Amino acid sequence: MAWSILTPELSVHWDGEVLSESIGADRSQAPSGDPLEDMWKAYYAAIFNPARLKIGAMTKEMPRKYWKNLPEAQLIAPLIAGAQAREATMVAQHVAPDERGISLQGLAEEAQECRRCPLWKGTNGCVFGEGPGDAKLMIVGEQPGDEEDKAHRPFVGPAGGVLDRALTQAGVERSAVYLTNAVKHFKFEMRGKRRIHQKPDTSEIEACRWWLDQEIRLVRPRTVLMLGATAVRGVTGKAATIGKMRGSPLHLPQGDGLVTWHPSYILRLPDKDAADRAYGNLVEDLSLALEKSREH
Repeated sequence: MAWSILTPELSVHWDGEVLSESIGADRSQAPSGDPLEDMWKAYYAAIFNPARLKIGAMTKEMPRKYWKNLPEAQLIAPLIAGAQAREATMVAQHVAPDERGISLQGLAEEAQECRRCPLWKGTNGCVFGEGPGDAKLMIVGEQPGDEEDKAHRPFVGPAGGVLDRALTQAGVERSAVYLTNAVKHFKFEMRGKRRIHQKPDTSEIEACRWWLDQEIRLVRPRTVLMLGATAVRGVTGKAATIGKMRGSPLHLPQGDGLVTWHPSYILRLPDKDAADRAYGNLVEDLSLALEKSREH
């Protein structure tokens, strides 16, 4: 194709056979329009994926002050806004996966390809929820740990052991409960050869909230028991203080919500009496959650 590069100092032109030079030019001498620009913008808009947008990488390659010269850069903001608006509309209209003919198994398979945040890197994949698709009680934790990431199942590590013991004491059958996490990938930092748990941040919880919403809409539990602050934010989108919220049922769109301590919090408590009290709270809250799930 024929092209020209115009700068204030010098201009160069290619006609398909010969490269030639000419004096510099100012903006007013540039062609009024590029016949391929609209085609390029249409192509860019068609392939745009906000989940893969890396502003940091883009600014590293080319500072923002030069973006005004890129036709596609003008599209980024409205494309992001449009994508967010479409997702918000779907959420508002309660477009659930079952209405798209998707099962829990299908949703879990979709989630394995999730790249909505960077947490998938270095893990063994998404640890999705497990349990009956019509469970009356759903328990939501924080995120999978090292053992869960290896086993590809929720609550099989030390915290899972505490939860299993509490479930038994509360008279709740684990096989009758749908167990999942607010964040589906293991967030960690390396210390030597060990992977040490790191708490998910707000952006990671929000990125994964889409999957949790779909699980809740498919299972349709009567009661959702949230273990810890991350679970509360994942379910409700709001920050929480567990000590103030536990014991008081929350009204959720799909039913009752209850809040209690996460088993990993109990394991971290250095004082045995405090840990015993927190564990007793967990058993009480599991019993209440079971009772609530049978009321309707």
